[in-house]
Amino acid sequence: MSSQELREREEEDANQASNEVQFALVIARIIETVKADPELMRQAVYDLARHKLQEQLVDSNPTDTQRAKRTLETAIHGVEELSRQQVGPPAPSPVPQLSSALPRNPPLGETGPESGVGLSHPANGADRHRLWTVMTWTAVVLLIVGTVFTVALQRESLRTLGQPLQSQGGQAVTHKAVGTPASATANTALNRSPPPPSFPRPTDYGVYALGDDSLTELRLLPGRPPDARVAVSAAFRLPGKVSLPNGHPEFIVFRRETTTNILEHAEVRVIARIAREFSAESAGKRLDDNDSWVIRNFSYPYRASPVPDSPEMYRLHSEDPTLQLPPGQYALILKSQSYYFSVEGAIVDPRQCIERVIITSGTFYSACKKP
Repeated sequence: MSSQELREREEEDANQASNEVQFALVIARIIETVKADPELMRQAVYDLARHKLQEQLVDSNPTDTQRAKRTLETAIHGVEELSRQQVGPPAPSPVPQLSSALPRNPPLGETGPESGVGLSHPANGADRHRLWTVMTWTAVVLLIVGTVFTVALQRESLRTLGQPLQSQGGQAVTHKAVGTPASATANTALNRSPPPPSFPRPTDYGVYALGDDSLTELRLLPGRPPDARVAVSAAFRLPGKVSLPNGHPEFIVFRRETTTNILEHAEVRVIARIAREFSAESAGKRLDDNDSWVIRNFSYPYRASPVPDSPEMYRLHSEDPTLQLPPGQYALILKSQSYYFSVEGAIVDPRQCIERVIITSGTFYSACKKP
């Protein structure tokens, strides 16, 4: 090898050593800056993590690479959010001074006793190896500091998050304790038996008259009741006697089909006694009371109202609250059915009596001269 080639090689080695020193100085300044600024320290750790992740994902497919990068960025974002909520991060571990670990090279203008050039010749690569060792240990220390910093932040964050949970738990216990008397009151109200009804209620299906706080079951009359436009029905026999003590009755209808078929209106019609019958065969013949009753078209309107807590019942009351039925016989008309009852007392209402006249052209009715 000629002296020219040797000189060029020595100059190249000197330039390389100079670059290594410059790199080391830059890294040392960065370390000093990062030590004084926690945010820069975190950014250095983030950059190192990104670089290491990129190295590990060289052989991975693009999808996994992007997913891993997004995951890392999300974690970095979370650490930044936690750091903003804290007063300050814990003090970092002491970082070895890079300048103390660097080889003490002579100035470029000086020449060693054996080399004849400005820098010692790194023939065996020992200085370069020491430089890379320092850089590696620096990166490891930075990584350890970042990890410790992240763990400390997470621990503080968990402690901070636990305080609201404990507070909420205490409030829940307080609310539960406060709500206990209300729950006891509600349970007492549920266990309390319902108040008794304001009027007696039947236990068997049927139609009942309600008067003087007592129930009287009505008797069903045979046949269908006549249309309201028909003055007098066909004659019929009365069933057994059903007497009410006064003329201000109400009625309770207790039927299975009431839940789906409730009446809105009903009426009470007068049942008149045929006192006498006049015909060509007999004049003024007195008829048997058992066969001489008819329903007349004189009526009293009633309204229906539901019975609380009893969907199969409804109550009938007069549209006129002051109505007082005169003593006599009556029929409660519920659509196609009629129920018989009577009001006790001396009969003075002329509508309760009727006379029948039978001639060849038909049958006619007229009012009684005397009830």
